[in-house]
Amino acid sequence: MAKGRDKHQAYLDALNLLGKDLARRAKSKCELLGDNDDLRAYDLSGGEDEPSLDHVVLICAKARSALDGKIRDANDLRALETIVWSDLLPVRVAASRILEKLDEDWAREALENAKTMGLE
Repeated sequence: MAKGRDKHQAYLDALNLLGKDLARRAKSKCELLGDNDDLRAYDLSGGEDEPSLDHVVLICAKARSALDGKIRDANDLRALETIVWSDLLPVRVAASRILEKLDEDWAREALENAKTMGLE
């Protein structure tokens, strides 16, 4: 049990080392919704890989909930229509993952447009 805890702590330590670079890249705002409260790093790899800016995004509580499948109001996520076009791959991936969970015409259209342009 101690090995698992040590491995998890090492992962958290590595994730924390990304903090300054991640905050700089995100301009201290949620990379998906633009909010600036309760920001945390979210690893899109699920913690399977060594933390890297290539698969970690800085997001707010609302975006974390949406990525975890807990969506209260899809209209709160309308910013993802444009965020899915981001130059940053992890931001595009996160936006696409949320859009795929939404049963909304605008979300399906945004995903389809991104796929058509090869951005997803």
